[in-house]
Amino acid sequence: MRRRVVATGVGTVSGVARDAPGFAAALREGRRGFSRIADPRLARLRATHAALVHDFSPAPSDPETVRALDRHVHLALAALREALRASGLSGFDLGPRAGVVLGTCSGGMLSIERHHEALARGEDPLDDALLFSKRYYGAARVLAWAAGAGGPVLTVVTACAAGSGAVAEAANLIRAGLADVMLAGGADAFAPSTLAGFDALKATCEGACAPFSQNVGLNLGEGAAFLVLEELGHALDRRAEPLAELLGFGLSGDAYHPTAPDPSTKGQVTAMLAALADAGVPREAIAYVNAHGTGTRSNDPIEVKSIARCLGPRAAEVPVSSTKSMLGHCLGGAGALEVAATILAARAGFVPPTAGFTTPREGCNVDCVPDSGRPWRGRIALSNSFGFGGNNACLAIDVAPENRGPAFAQREPAAECAVVTGVGLVSPLGLGAFALADPNARGIAPATRFETPCAPFPAGLVPPLDPREVDRRLDLRDMDRCSTYAALAARAALDCAGVKPRPATMAEVGLILGLATGPSEGEERHLSAVFRGAFNLESLGAFPYVVPNSVAGNVTRALMLRGHNNVLATGAGAGLAALVVATVAVTQGHTSCVLAGASDELSARTVSDGHKVGLFGPGSSVIPGEGAAMLLVERASFAAARGASGRAEILGFGLAADPRDPRRATDGSPLARCLADALDRAEVRADEVRAVATNLSGSPIDRFEREALASVLGPRDVEIVSLADRLGTAEAALPLFSLAFLFETLEPGCTVAATALSPEGLAAAVVLRLA
Repeated sequence: MRRRVVATGVGTVSGVARDAPGFAAALREGRRGFSRIADPRLARLRATHAALVHDFSPAPSDPETVRALDRHVHLALAALREALRASGLSGFDLGPRAGVVLGTCSGGMLSIERHHEALARGEDPLDDALLFSKRYYGAARVLAWAAGAGGPVLTVVTACAAGSGAVAEAANLIRAGLADVMLAGGADAFAPSTLAGFDALKATCEGACAPFSQNVGLNLGEGAAFLVLEELGHALDRRAEPLAELLGFGLSGDAYHPTAPDPSTKGQVTAMLAALADAGVPREAIAYVNAHGTGTRSNDPIEVKSIARCLGPRAAEVPVSSTKSMLGHCLGGAGALEVAATILAARAGFVPPTAGFTTPREGCNVDCVPDSGRPWRGRIALSNSFGFGGNNACLAIDVAPENRGPAFAQREPAAECAVVTGVGLVSPLGLGAFALADPNARGIAPATRFETPCAPFPAGLVPPLDPREVDRRLDLRDMDRCSTYAALAARAALDCAGVKPRPATMAEVGLILGLATGPSEGEERHLSAVFRGAFNLESLGAFPYVVPNSVAGNVTRALMLRGHNNVLATGAGAGLAALVVATVAVTQGHTSCVLAGASDELSARTVSDGHKVGLFGPGSSVIPGEGAAMLLVERASFAAARGASGRAEILGFGLAADPRDPRRATDGSPLARCLADALDRAEVRADEVRAVATNLSGSPIDRFEREALASVLGPRDVEIVSLADRLGTAEAALPLFSLAFLFETLEPGCTVAATALSPEGLAAAVVLRLA
């Protein structure tokens, strides 16, 4: 029977209130959190107001290393701590069966802006602390420390859908048995360069927004929300009160445009119907929809059309409101704040209003609960989040959960394993995996393409590629290298698996992408334009490609993938974490066919940053690298039905984190725990493992990874594989390169493992049997 997931605590920080009770009171009143933007640098923009969290500062009890981190980290910490207090879990370490999933759009953008401004002045203040603050995965790692959580720790970076995507992935990890407690939420801080981008997109408004009405346009906000999610039995055993149950969710991709929603509504409707199917809920049971509702010209009518297609004739009767009318658009925090708003409002007995509504806009003929709330009726709600890059997320929530049994016949997890049927690589050796089998093939050479003081230096750079070698129909124009590598690897994996590029087939394929860093080329171009133009952009430029999920958006558009879709930023070894998450999605019944992988690019910025803090260069044994690796993961029966031959069967998997201070050096304990967990799930003895694919790179943590492997697998002679000495260290993709090598060189029937440990103490492990 499927493990049920309930929320037992809620915490919020927003422009309307600093805590959840104040948040609920503001929603009931329809109170709006907008104030005039005081930053004089933004005076020339069309946008005049934002929903900001005023008089907020880091907790004085936090160590200075944490207090110095980016503002979104502190917003997240405040919401997380309130949620823990509300659930009765505050004050002690949660342990290895608890984890964290954070959704964010801009991440450490204030730190990134600060660094860029300094560089423009001819200074470079970068040190280990600032680099950590800039990285998207840093905040989740700090949250795990704050809660003493040593289980799965992930960061979802699907732009405006990230908060909902984080809640969805956290629930799935509980369902899959990887955790009993997950802290799930989203956070983003107001960043001037982000507002400049939305202004250039002509998506902002003067004054306060009015979703589904006039004034057209959005206001940015900032804030954070967190839920304590628990397996129902765990919550009841400690006598916690379930506030709501996450019945189901749906994730999808539009495969349409970098910033605009698809007018056909295919992707949005796919996500909403998937949430209903996962929950086992008929559309007639929906009592309320918390809309994405940004207030922009294109979003509102398209979302209304999607709701109508999903709910059918009842769509005009179901209350549909936008809490962004009060909170502003909090980007990666939005989805989590809206789930929190739905739960808190329903518990208090009211439907949140759409504040500021005057007259309905054309195409927005829904009951949008104008201006003031009304009594809540019913129990099942949907919460929509749609983001840049075409990422869609929908959550189905029961606000009156029953302890004895589910209210609806929820979908059961698939009682079968997942298999890898295709492998696609773009590496310093070129396209494909065949060259990996040649032990003399090396892709490391002096790097001369970067105009930096540290060049030339040895690196694993992808050589010039001809996309026609993979697919003559692929349109890769205007893509950055990270997207190009990922698209070529994805197409190659599909070809390897025998998946024909027919539109109907491709629309069912999903994508879980792991990234170590954001797309640095787009970030550099956008920020250069912002500061050069004094925050007044003459054109949209690179703004759509600042968000990390723009890479996945480019891939899904090139290949027309509309299936189950998410993007993770977990640092070194992110591709292996993506493989775990994709396997969970398959075994939990969310998809039958999904690409899982990673992509890395080396740019002048990443190279300079790495040299500045000593990640590579003089005194370091690490050779930087780039490339992409994709695996096609399928449900075993689905692959068999289409006659596909598997490359490997996925037997077990695990995720873990170091719950200690994130600024101190990790050890091998997280990897030892998750590898042992993966072996237990696989029902495989340690002495059956023939070889291990790793992300050993020559860095100081290699010693801890080797010690962890020895502690689990014993002192016997196990083949430990890393291709870093031949390909360089592609941060996210390296363990998948190493795994592909085992696919090419070992005989069928061998049991192998793949492992990754990051310097920040995030670990992943997968156990497979080669076919």
